[in-house]
Formats: sequence, C-alpha cells, structure tokens
Amino acid sequence: MVGFFKLLEKYGVLKPLRNIVLAVAALVAVMTIVMWVGNPYADDAQATDEAASSWAPAPPTGPSTTVAPLPPGFPSMEFPPPMIEAPDGQPQPVPTKFGLTYTVPGSDDWRPSNSSVMSWSDDDGTIAGYGAVSDYGYRYCPEYKSSRLAISGATGRNGVDVDTAAREAVGKAERIFSDNAGGTPKVEIRGPVDFQVSGRPAVRYTAVVTDIPRDHSCDPTRAGFDIVATPAYATAEVMVFMIEHHVGLPDSLSDQDVDTIITSLHKTE
Repeated sequence: MVGFFKLLEKYGVLKPLRNIVLAVAALVAVMTIVMWVGNPYADDAQATDEAASSWAPAPPTGPSTTVAPLPPGFPSMEFPPPMIEAPDGQPQPVPTKFGLTYTVPGSDDWRPSNSSVMSWSDDDGTIAGYGAVSDYGYRYCPEYKSSRLAISGATGRNGVDVDTAAREAVGKAERIFSDNAGGTPKVEIRGPVDFQVSGRPAVRYTAVVTDIPRDHSCDPTRAGFDIVATPAYATAEVMVFMIEHHVGLPDSLSDQDVDTIITSLHKTE
C-alpha cells in the first residue's frame, strides 16, 4: 500500500487526489450539520400549492390614469401638498397632486383626506380609481362596514381634452352601480355644463342613477355621480374630479351640497 502511494506521488497524482478527498469530506460534514440543525426558513416556508395563491401580482398603488406622456417640462409631484388643518366646524380644503384643491364641509360626518385612494372593479377588472379621497357618512349601513353616503376624489388624464376626459369618466356609472349578478341600473347622463375653475375652462357631467341593484337593505336605489374635468397644473394635463353620493337616504347630501363642493374647486395656493 505504501508503494502504491509512492507511485501516485511519483506521477503527481497524490496531491490533487488528496484535495478532492478533503473537499468531499468537507461537503459531507456541511450536509451533516445542515441535517442536524435544520433549515432555519423551513417553518416559514410554504408548500408550492399553498403559496401559489399568495403570488398574485400586487394591485395598483395609485389611482391616476394616463394615456400619454406629459409634455416636456410639465411639473409633476408624487404626493399632494400637506393638508392645512381647518378650525373645528370650518370647511376643510383638500389639496391634490394636480395643483387644484377642493373643499368639504367641516362636519364630523366628513373624513377629509388627500392621501386616501379608492377604486371600483368588477369581473372585467378595474373600472375607475381616484386619489385624494374624502368620504361622508362612513359606515352608515350596519350591514356593510365600508358603506359611505358620499365620496369624492381626483385622478388625472393625459392626451385628451377636458370634455373627452369628463365624458369617459361619467360613462362608467353603469358599471360602477351594477351588481355581481349582472343587474344593471338605469343611467341618465346630463350635461355638459361649462364653467370655469380659477379662470380656466371646466366641464361638468352628471349621471343620474336609478333602479340600483341592492346588496343590503340600507343600500340606495338612487345615486348621483358627478364628474368635473379641468386643466391641471401638475402631474397630469387634465384633472378629473368626482363626487358620488347616495340619494333618498337619511342624511344624504343635497344637490346644493354637491354644487358647493364642486364650486369650491380652485388652484392650490
């Protein structure tokens, strides 16, 4: 046996062979330790079948919709300016990231916010999404914890004029108020009404929605869905402002309440 190792050493084979043996021994030792200690991530790992459902793509984080890039040099902001806290009982301004501000009443029933986002969706996907969302009458319906009597918000559009942006947004009312069983409401589109926001052109359309399918006994059968579009100062060429409000329920907003919020739109100072 000694002669055999001398022969291997003579032909230069012994040293590489020794290295291989040592490497194999080290690998065996590591595997033994892993088997003894265990996989530190095993307790948190999921089987492939169990994990598959959690690997779905994350939903969009922002509500703004753009169909074309902004013109060169057009200002943009990722977040709206901070809210300025209004005195108790006084109207609350809500600045958006589009350089425009709207105002909601200083009532405890309103939850003003310029950081909240929301969207509507159905089996065909997302219908519409808005940011700078404020709501009114939150949880008025005990059967549905996310119920609201009214909601307002803003989004942006590029590459279209204000009238096209408003008509496309208000035209989604039927899908928004349909139910999962395929029931659809009656929708009457009123407008356009032309006016100005801080000296710039604006257009308003109103969807009068009736015969709304109900999921809960306190759901509305009627609603208003108002859309205003006007040129934006930042982030998008056009800002689309929305107010959806239930009609005919206790404490519902009046038409005058909605008009007051819409006429509050102005350039952020």
